[in-house]
Amino acid sequence: MKIAIMNTLYAPIQVGGAEISVQALAEAFSQKGNEVLVICLGKESANYQLNNVSVKVIKIENGYWPYDLESKSAYQKFLWHFKDASNTKYEVILKDILAEFNPKIFFTNNLSGFSSKAWQISKKLNIKIVHTLRDYYLQCPKSTKFKNNLNCDNNCLSCKTFSYTKKLDARKVDFVVGISKFILKDHKKNGYFKNISSKIIYNGFEIIENKSINKTGNNLVFGYIGQITKSKGIELLLKSFAKIKNQKFKLLIAGNIEGDYLRYLKTINDSNKIEYLGHVKNSLFFENIDVLVVPSLWNEPFGRVVLEAITHNKPVIASNKGGIKELLCNNKGFVFEPEEDELTRLLKKIILDTKFLSNFSFDKNFLEQFSIKKTVEQYLSVFNEVLTNNK
Repeated sequence: MKIAIMNTLYAPIQVGGAEISVQALAEAFSQKGNEVLVICLGKESANYQLNNVSVKVIKIENGYWPYDLESKSAYQKFLWHFKDASNTKYEVILKDILAEFNPKIFFTNNLSGFSSKAWQISKKLNIKIVHTLRDYYLQCPKSTKFKNNLNCDNNCLSCKTFSYTKKLDARKVDFVVGISKFILKDHKKNGYFKNISSKIIYNGFEIIENKSINKTGNNLVFGYIGQITKSKGIELLLKSFAKIKNQKFKLLIAGNIEGDYLRYLKTINDSNKIEYLGHVKNSLFFENIDVLVVPSLWNEPFGRVVLEAITHNKPVIASNKGGIKELLCNNKGFVFEPEEDELTRLLKKIILDTKFLSNFSFDKNFLEQFSIKKTVEQYLSVFNEVLTNNK
């Protein structure tokens, strides 16, 4: 089967978990004998092969590359999102790429930068579309539905305006997948994908048999890895640790960070117990921590890092936002409301009694639903279902 995959970014560029998940799927599809072409955006156009997957990079057609750390003015951001709401700049090149490759399935993921016009092009070529919801781009230009430190239950006027054409284009999708029950329900609640077949397919991981938890040293080492932003709860994390007087801990923070924001974070908590690592490999990071903290304020569509930690035999404490609750439904004692007192209480409990971590469940049967093998099988089943229904 020929499968064209669209995602805003692709390896080796990685900003969030979506890039890891899409790459894992692309390579697994290829290993099963399918011909795969990935279409993504970049600062410049390029073509390359990565692990038997063909990748075609299209130069971004907008005001700036949005994944640099340098800040942009509110006006620059407005213009970027205004253009991105219905960007027709890719019409010719996308039509040529899809017509030449002639896939059976157009498998779309994050569309920021491309705009939902990609679906119009695919439909004109009579190519079936399967879309996976990995963010809130179709509802919110920032893709987060997080504003003024609060999650948006409903779409504000600005988001409705920016998303009007996306909502119409969504009708062209043949099948929609949610990476969590939460994100699929949220889109349907707001009027997306009505009367369109859907399914929950969790992100896939290599599931290995876990052994007992091993502490990395005398002091308990907490870790945070990911995008360092307020919505991800980094400020909450620092404020909570500032309330802990016991010094038998260390906090490692991994991820790229803009200089001004780092200086601001140090005004919140400048303890010598906190170390900023910058970008590090996930496997190396997990080797050096005892417990992962995921203090997200926004409704995470999935929370990939939670499962990454578990597959590395590390217990996780995480906020109850978005899809995270589904990943820790068998570890409810390790889930907290993202407020200072709640997180501080749980951190103190772990520091004072590290045996508490032994209560964390690494149940293999539960984790099996997140295996990459099962995820791939489910997607290929959906693709075949869509093609069969077309006959």
